[in-house]
This record gives sequence, C-alpha cells and structure tokens, in this order.
Amino acid sequence: MILKCYIVVLLTTAIDEQWNINNPRPNPIKTYKRLQWEKADFFTYKINNEWVLRPYRKTDTKLKKNVRKKYWAKYKK
Repeated sequence: MILKCYIVVLLTTAIDEQWNINNPRPNPIKTYKRLQWEKADFFTYKINNEWVLRPYRKTDTKLKKNVRKKYWAKYKK
C-alpha cells in the first residue's frame, strides 16, 4: 500500500513538472526542480490576457532554449 502511494506521488510530481515546462508563467505557486520561470523570462505586456515569453535570453539553459523554440513555433502559427 505504501509503495502504491509513493508511485502515485512520483507520477503526479513528474506530470506537474512537465506541465510547468509546457505552460510557462511568471508567478508559479510553488518552486519547481527542473525549470523555474522568472518574470524576466517574459515581456512586460500581455496579449489576450496571457504572458508572452521572450524569444531569447542570455541566461537560458538548454531546456529553456528548447521550450522557447517550441513556444514560438506554436505561437507563430
């Protein structure tokens, strides 16, 4: 029973981390381990009440660069 609970917690944590990566926002409620979005990662304005991710930032990790590339490929369509 305890093993099943650990598996459920592990799966929900992994899903939550992936959701944070795929849906960038400047003020997440909690701190994430793989990727932490900051206000500097976004423009200072909103479009359609959504935060717009900057296309490039010097301090990006490889993961953030890939997420930005996917975001802008989807955004331009």
